[in-house]
Amino acid sequence: MTTEPVEPRRRFRRRRHRRPRSERRRAVFLIPNLITSASLMLGFWSMVQSIGGKYAYAAGAIIAAGICDMLDGRIARATHSTSKFGVEYDSLADVISFGVAPALLFYMWALQPLGPRGWVFASLFVICAALRLARFNVQQNVEERVHYQGMPTTLAGGLVGAMLWFVEWLDLGAPLPRHAGIAVGCGFVTLALLMVSSVPYPSWKSIHVTGRQAFPTLVVTVLVVVLVLLYREPAFFAVGCGYLLSGPVLALWLHWHPAPARPAPATEHIEGG
Repeated sequence: MTTEPVEPRRRFRRRRHRRPRSERRRAVFLIPNLITSASLMLGFWSMVQSIGGKYAYAAGAIIAAGICDMLDGRIARATHSTSKFGVEYDSLADVISFGVAPALLFYMWALQPLGPRGWVFASLFVICAALRLARFNVQQNVEERVHYQGMPTTLAGGLVGAMLWFVEWLDLGAPLPRHAGIAVGCGFVTLALLMVSSVPYPSWKSIHVTGRQAFPTLVVTVLVVVLVLLYREPAFFAVGCGYLLSGPVLALWLHWHPAPARPAPATEHIEGG
């Protein structure tokens, strides 16, 4: 009586068990990219709303895209599904959602009366966002950084939307009064230049919550969420301005409290060499 060889049967069983695992891995790999796609769609929808004159909806779409952008990278790292494709796709989506969409929103809302000078100011924001993302990708390949160099594009674009919400909450609708127009215009240009500056900004990696700090951190987080839900417009704007100011404060702190220099790596010394 002939029996089937044991080794082929084992190989078949291994193949059968590996297939569902590889399919699950492929599905997990798709999740961060789907969230990035949602961020990209929200950025495009923001541009559609800006062209239609629905500026509050356009600002809300940019802020919602920012939430998606903050989730996709964390989910990718948590599920070990990071990839070079995901990094490049995320950067392209960020140029649209936090470069082009905020610039178009601000142009349609406040810069149109300036004529050709208006779209030049708006294009400055787009160029700075693209340069910021390109620099970030290059630096990310070189070394892992604790602080961002320059204001992150996601937060700069979201702050443009929060600024519009806040100004409309103050009942200063378009066309803006002269003093208000100058103030928001200076803020818009400042955000663009901060993205390409060398000012350090804190990243999530620099925040370490220990066991003793877990409960106070939870309480503060809940309070911030409640304030944002109760006072949406001023709360979003205050949080954005707080992060904007955290860069110069961090730069001063690092200037007065420089990090200790790392010891040089030991090298083998060969006498007579």
